[in-house]
Amino acid sequence: MEGLARAELTRKDAALKEKEDELLAQREQIRDLHAHLRDERVAPSESAHASRVAEEASGQLTELPAVHPPTSTFDDVVLHMVRTLNLEISEVASQVTNAFRVAETPDPDRVTPAFDRAREAVGPVMAELLETIQHQEDPILIDIALKADMVGFAAEIASAWDFQHQSKSVFTGVYKQMRRSESQLACAQWRSHARKYSKQRLYNGRDLATGFAHQLAERIADLLTVAGSSTSSDDICATYTSHLETIVRTALELQRTIGEEVTSCDYEVLVVRIDEVYDTAQMEDIYNGEIVAAGPPGIVPRVLSTVDLGLRRSEKVDAATETEGAEDGAGAGAEDGVVTTMLLKPKVVLDTIVYELGLVDEEDPSPSTAEPSA
Repeated sequence: MEGLARAELTRKDAALKEKEDELLAQREQIRDLHAHLRDERVAPSESAHASRVAEEASGQLTELPAVHPPTSTFDDVVLHMVRTLNLEISEVASQVTNAFRVAETPDPDRVTPAFDRAREAVGPVMAELLETIQHQEDPILIDIALKADMVGFAAEIASAWDFQHQSKSVFTGVYKQMRRSESQLACAQWRSHARKYSKQRLYNGRDLATGFAHQLAERIADLLTVAGSSTSSDDICATYTSHLETIVRTALELQRTIGEEVTSCDYEVLVVRIDEVYDTAQMEDIYNGEIVAAGPPGIVPRVLSTVDLGLRRSEKVDAATETEGAEDGAGAGAEDGVVTTMLLKPKVVLDTIVYELGLVDEEDPSPSTAEPSA
């Protein structure tokens, strides 16, 4: 049987042109949907809420019928952006993987710090696999690691409040507190203004794409260095700058759209935590179950990495709406008046792939439970 790695790379080569055509179509759809969204910047439900607020202020409140926020347009825009981002990441990962070459004389001074950074980026198990396995013939793990790193980086951008790590917990904590007592519109408007004006204060309209793209190139170079390549971040920038900036700009536009434009609901870009137990309700195995059954009987598959971003929508609703949604069976879950709906499951690679690739004997424990070397 042809190895999983070779089959996967062959499939990637055959599909690369198709991916490029699909990316062009996706970008065109996003432009059209964004234009439509901006033409109707205030959704009907939001107009009703705004009218209600104005009437409350003037003391002339009249009863308005309950209006369900129309989220289909927003769903289309955000889903297209996430899917396009996944395609862009997959395309770059394929190109970098196909160009991978093992260095004749690796620089040990570069390997140690690169390994430490790789552990933070893709987890200790993946970093250990990158360092210890020969990848020249079967570089499938390099492809997986590159996707995982870029997916994680893009998710950080898309989910950021103001791109200042130290302030994330403050904003997130305040927002969670608000959602316990305030309406969806009030919370979302605060979120929109907080993200917009905090970024204006910090960056004053400065283009962040170039700097983020260079950071992404450094992360990619770290993974390649650990895998045995001599490729530097300057080499990555020289070859893939436009591709990396495309990924970053898509992530930045996604961050602005879900953070500043949409107030009728909240969108969350999803990445599954490393070593989390595989759950078909919350994630999807990229190999369609082929890897789940690998390994010794009774083993519990865990997530090695996330290779495609997912998307979830949440909205705070009143009790009547929440009950009606549950009766409709829309596949949504509610907690504290917040209804969540999975729009796109994140795609993951499971740790049992090491058994499928023959990297670990079935008598050995799962790599996720093994202690990585220092």
